[in-house]
Amino acid sequence: MNILKKYLLTFRPEILWLTVGISLAVLPHSQRIPAWMTITFFSLALWRLQMEKKMTDDLVKPSLLVRFSRQLLMLIIVIGVFASYGTLVGRDAGVALLILLSGVKLLELKEERDYYVAGFIGMFLILTNFFYSQTILSAIHMLVTVTVIIVFLIGLNDRRDFVSSRKQLLLAASMLLQSIPLLLILFVLFPRVDGPLWGLPKDAHAGISGLDDEMSPGQISQLSLSDEVAFRVEFENAIPEKSALYWRGPVLWYSDGVKWVGDKNRTRPEPVITQGSPVKYTVTMEATDKNWLYGLEMTASPPEQSFFSHDMQIISRSPINMRKRYELSSFTQFKLPANSTEELERALQLPQGYHPKALALAQSWRKSQKNSREIVNSALQMFNTQEFYYTLTPPLLLDDNIDQFIFETREGFCEHYAASFVILMRAAGIPARVVTGYQGGSINPVGKYLIVRQHDAHAWAEVWFQDEGWIRVDPTAAVSPARIKEGIRNALPDSIIDIPLALQNSEMARNIWRKISNNLDAINNRWNQWVLGYNNKRQSRFLNHIGFKNIDWRGMTSGLFFLSVLILTFVALHLFKSRQSQTDEARRLYNKFCLKLARCNIKRENSEGPIDFAKRAGDQRKDLVDDINRITALYVASRYQDRKELLLSLRQQIKTFRPARLTRVQTSNAPV
Repeated sequence: MNILKKYLLTFRPEILWLTVGISLAVLPHSQRIPAWMTITFFSLALWRLQMEKKMTDDLVKPSLLVRFSRQLLMLIIVIGVFASYGTLVGRDAGVALLILLSGVKLLELKEERDYYVAGFIGMFLILTNFFYSQTILSAIHMLVTVTVIIVFLIGLNDRRDFVSSRKQLLLAASMLLQSIPLLLILFVLFPRVDGPLWGLPKDAHAGISGLDDEMSPGQISQLSLSDEVAFRVEFENAIPEKSALYWRGPVLWYSDGVKWVGDKNRTRPEPVITQGSPVKYTVTMEATDKNWLYGLEMTASPPEQSFFSHDMQIISRSPINMRKRYELSSFTQFKLPANSTEELERALQLPQGYHPKALALAQSWRKSQKNSREIVNSALQMFNTQEFYYTLTPPLLLDDNIDQFIFETREGFCEHYAASFVILMRAAGIPARVVTGYQGGSINPVGKYLIVRQHDAHAWAEVWFQDEGWIRVDPTAAVSPARIKEGIRNALPDSIIDIPLALQNSEMARNIWRKISNNLDAINNRWNQWVLGYNNKRQSRFLNHIGFKNIDWRGMTSGLFFLSVLILTFVALHLFKSRQSQTDEARRLYNKFCLKLARCNIKRENSEGPIDFAKRAGDQRKDLVDDINRITALYVASRYQDRKELLLSLRQQIKTFRPARLTRVQTSNAPV
């Protein structure tokens, strides 16, 4: 520890704080940018510290060769970013370029202006982290980074090194604490608008995971390896059984033999016939950059700014590129009629030249069994009684994926069973379609809400019966009933890793880990609801609740301006009073010092400054010159250099200062 402390003391504090601050801002990006960029930035930062340690003449006054090398390095960086991203604009390329150029900026620090520019670049790098993550941990990390850069700015303005690094850190923390009232006022009253204030680049939502409107073998099984949250659901009353939790998403109609895709038909659906009482709930959905929303089957009506497609999929009028909260009512008992005869014909489409064995099997069922319900049961019985297996890691299907799955490998995930079942039904003359979405979810006992994660992604089927309409049939339930009744973690316990490997063998450790995870998710959910989800509607409800009825953006702007001025005035008066009390204390002590000297016939003139008075008093009293100079220096530093910590020393020095009065003979012999 002492070695590290001694090593850090070899650098100027402001250089160290600046480098650490920018490095902290870059650190979260290291998992997003190519490895060579991370290595390049931290190499430049270390190089700058090494240059600072040596303090060569080239650092103070760079030669032509050094300047040329920097320009060449910047050119190489620009070319490298373009080669990695194919562009220099957009979120990802722009952030990467800024990171690397901030490293170059550290190398060319010379003038005071360069230091300020580097500090402001660090502040902007902090902002770029929120383009990717807005979690509580990200906010805390960025708050620490802001504090470090503020410490750098304080040190940069402390030219005489009066304030230690520890006190600079305390001062920076104090400044941030003083900004909290203004921060809260801005958060509550700043007018919210629907959507971002400015357009975002095309890559702003790159890397967002979730279900697509197409399906191919292995696609959902890959998604089921993810533990990311898809959406959270708060129910008004009791949560339905897991077997009833089918969250409807994209409906797929057409197959080319390998891939399934949806139908772009935008006709209105037929009214759903519902039974029983509705289930009311609120969904908080994570960003997907897609246009569809998820609702419990079967949703009574779509939320605002959305509509039903002809197959009862909820379509948003704009992509979900930020967290969205919406309220729904659903009926778990329903009858879904067909939209038209053309819809039933689309539900019989088969790819040309594919799946001959499956088609022959289904046609044999049709010949021996004329009832559609019996044909459905035959398919489900085949999956249930024969050696079919439910697994996340099925064998690779190289030939005809349906025939190879049914008659050879017999190992698959939900998309394999749903696609095979729909092909069999269509081949038997029964209209059928694939429905994708999520099934089940896990209850958070802390927040008492349901968490639906990406590993809950699921695919099932719907078949058409003449007297019943579209009926949900889940062939996965025939192979693995535990998947539907208990969830995917119980159906595939060895495939889903929800806790660290080191804790898997201990039941107590698993329980502790889940309790911690539930508490953290509950906190994160509140953060999402009240901070990130503080939109114009929530803002309006909150202001109405505290007494500001029907306030518009003009009223909020006026209130924001008035309260901001009020808070800033209060802070300014507090700081002025604090400073005045400090200077008054120093002046009071100094007046006591002057009074003690006056008793020795050394009176200070009103126009005489403390340093001039100390010189004259010292000339008159050579025996007191050291005490006079020491007390005067403490007074000047504490009052005029804002050195609060010296007040105690000043008080003690004046208290112990007891000058003896001179006799008449001593006074007459004293030098003038």
